[in-house]
Amino acid sequence: MSNEKAKQLHQTVVDAIIKVKLIIRNHQNADEEELTRGEKYAETIFRIASSWKTIFYFIGAIIIWAIYNISVPLNYRFDPFPFSFLTFFLAGFAAIQAPIIMISQHRQNQKTSNRLAENLKVDNEVLALHQSITVLMEQQMQQVLENQLTTIKLLQEIHLKSDQSTVLFIIAEKENEN
Repeated sequence: MSNEKAKQLHQTVVDAIIKVKLIIRNHQNADEEELTRGEKYAETIFRIASSWKTIFYFIGAIIIWAIYNISVPLNYRFDPFPFSFLTFFLAGFAAIQAPIIMISQHRQNQKTSNRLAENLKVDNEVLALHQSITVLMEQQMQQVLENQLTTIKLLQEIHLKSDQSTVLFIIAEKENEN
């Protein structure tokens, strides 16, 4: 593996890490984006209206309304039994609350969509980083294999030369003995 390729691959890995960090930083700041006044009100109303505490208070108010209008004398009742004023109030409340809830849900869907897009970007960058590291490791393993093969060849040559030297040394000793 050439040194230039290794530097280039190393730079690719570093760039991918920087991109992932930038995407994560932008993702963390995405929730802090500017909301319009209507979106802020819708978020606040949705947060308040969608809690169990508010639902129980609302049910309690309706029960108190009904008990009061049933139990007090006729001339003190402001909404007698069919509770038409309560029905009118509930219908008006639902008519106002429904679009606010829909605005808030739309906003939540946008947030979820943005998070999904950011997560997809991060996943793609991590995948690219993983692939770059895998290629780098494969190239390093190939270089190690080449180095080992070269070392084995050199050792075999040294071994062959030492065998030849040993044979020549033995032959020289036998000639000296004669």
